[in-house]
Amino acid sequence: MKNLVHLSILICIVFWLGGCDQKPAITPSGKTIKIGIIAPFSGSDHAKGEEGLKGMETAMQLQPYLQNGNSIEFVAENDKDDPALTVKLLKKLVNEVKVSAIITFSSTSPVLAMAKVADEYRTPILVALATHPDITNDNGFISQLCFDDDFQGAVAAVFVRDDLLLDKVAVFSNPGSVYSSHLAAKFESKFKSIGGEITDTVSLTEESGDLSKVIKSVHDNTPELLYLPISAKDLVRIVREVRKLHWKPKMMGSDGLISTMLAQHKDEIDLVDGMLATDFFAHGMPLTPFGKRARDKYREKYKSTATVYAALGLEGYAILLNAMDRCNDPTDRECINNQIRSTTNFPGIIGGITIGSNGKAQRPIIINSIQNGRSKFIVKVY
Repeated sequence: MKNLVHLSILICIVFWLGGCDQKPAITPSGKTIKIGIIAPFSGSDHAKGEEGLKGMETAMQLQPYLQNGNSIEFVAENDKDDPALTVKLLKKLVNEVKVSAIITFSSTSPVLAMAKVADEYRTPILVALATHPDITNDNGFISQLCFDDDFQGAVAAVFVRDDLLLDKVAVFSNPGSVYSSHLAAKFESKFKSIGGEITDTVSLTEESGDLSKVIKSVHDNTPELLYLPISAKDLVRIVREVRKLHWKPKMMGSDGLISTMLAQHKDEIDLVDGMLATDFFAHGMPLTPFGKRARDKYREKYKSTATVYAALGLEGYAILLNAMDRCNDPTDRECINNQIRSTTNFPGIIGGITIGSNGKAQRPIIINSIQNGRSKFIVKVY
């Protein structure tokens, strides 16, 4: 009897080592479900679309089928981050292509344009990157995978004031960007409310004048930190002017900074070395089992480390399929939408993601230091 017990244990160990704890293979049904992708694949923000799609394609290799055997087909459309074109493509994907759901890697302005008409098309739209808090207001079919800027701005302000113990900050924004303007305003409001002083509020426009004079004026008001939720292009310009003054204030950027720098300004990545930034992930953070599989598959496929955009594409695909699997009819747009908004503690890349009935995601924000072209984890905030 004892020998039988030992034999049973040995067999279990052999099967476990052989990976037999994995789920049985899914039998393909021969049916295909279409998922639309709206993103900029050209222009200054092309990296958002290209990297986001890489993430989704990687996730598809990890899970090519729904539980019922249906396969997934992507239909990707380039909106060039143009709000008018974004709405046209939304109409095309819903009415002509007949997609069951859409994921978008577009910026705030195009997604806000979709939000105004989302209920008319009654198709679930999962927003990977656009963080403006108004995106989910007054509509029932747009959900954010990302945190929003009310959270991001407040966390950044509290960290600067309470953790770094800094009193004086200068805030920069791109007034032509809804994202930049709102995030800058939220940081400023929160920082003042907890006893901080804003020495300058700088709007970067073509009418801003000589940037060197602007930076010299900011310098003379002696801020301890520059808060820079602005485009990577403008950030590079500012850092160059700061260095000309041999000035070394602390600086903080916002989500996606390191990914954009690596995609569009790789030769100037040294300019952001030492900067702080809020983001979704950090290099070297502990990963969930899903995160480990996704990282390994991405490295195998692309021979590189996934950017934030790719990581959100991985998570977005997984959440969409999870929602479809919980519907009797995985093409039922209403059901998919309800299930997205019933996502509870979904195991993302670094931890749980919950999306509420209001379309808002609850997920941690990461504060990083950028070092040698990578984000170094400092703290996770829920």
